[in-house]
Amino acid sequence: MEDAPQADHILFLFDPRSTLSTLAGQRRRFASTVEDLSNEELASPSRCTGWTVGDVLRHLVWADLTMRQIWSGDESIVADFDPRLTPDKAVQDDRAVPDEEIRERYLISTRAMITDLERSDPQRFGQPSLSPAGHVPWWMSAVHLCWDSSIHERDVLLPLGRSVSLVESETAPCLAYSLVLMSFFAGREPLSVRIGTIQLCREAGPVIAETVATTDESDTAEAGTPNRLTTDDPVKVIDAICGRGSIDDSLTGDAAAIDRLGGLARYFTS
Repeated sequence: MEDAPQADHILFLFDPRSTLSTLAGQRRRFASTVEDLSNEELASPSRCTGWTVGDVLRHLVWADLTMRQIWSGDESIVADFDPRLTPDKAVQDDRAVPDEEIRERYLISTRAMITDLERSDPQRFGQPSLSPAGHVPWWMSAVHLCWDSSIHERDVLLPLGRSVSLVESETAPCLAYSLVLMSFFAGREPLSVRIGTIQLCREAGPVIAETVATTDESDTAEAGTPNRLTTDDPVKVIDAICGRGSIDDSLTGDAAAIDRLGGLARYFTS
């Protein structure tokens, strides 16, 4: 959206109010399922290597607390933050807290965050904030937090054999945001890809992620047009970008472009 606050290095062209409201719905849905998990399920392995379901909840509580710390103006966590190490250390530090108490902390934190997301207004959207993608407006850091929650919903529920709702209005911004993060790990050459209705372009200026009109994927791409990659499951693409599955198995199209989309996953597994 042209009037949405943006970062200098990222143009995330989605409407802040509708995007945050939609992603708050994901958090509400996931919390209702977490509330019913048994003690055995909380102790079961998740998709995250070395983490139980309870550990994923520990991470999500920590993520909320960390983002609220940043929103308060305290960016001290940035000094020693390593996305491959810091979250796991936080989980290990909280393992002395029983799963049942962690679940309650998660539910309390999630209810408060849902209220925050749904009551935010244009004045707050543009407040300066910080995320793993760098200095961004407040609403974009909230998108990062919700994107993380969406992925971890599947990390928890799929190994338990529980169904995960597929909501297109959630999938679109999460795919776009996954591509934004991936773009910083895709090499220095310009990058332009389209997956369904989501398009990402990174040239000399900021990364641009947006929704575009559906076009005939069989059209021959002309010089300068995005690489059109196809998938029968955009959620599978999101997971593969984040290191949960094969990027090659989730997309068809230009092999070199698809390989570049695997940069973020390679970073997390290196």
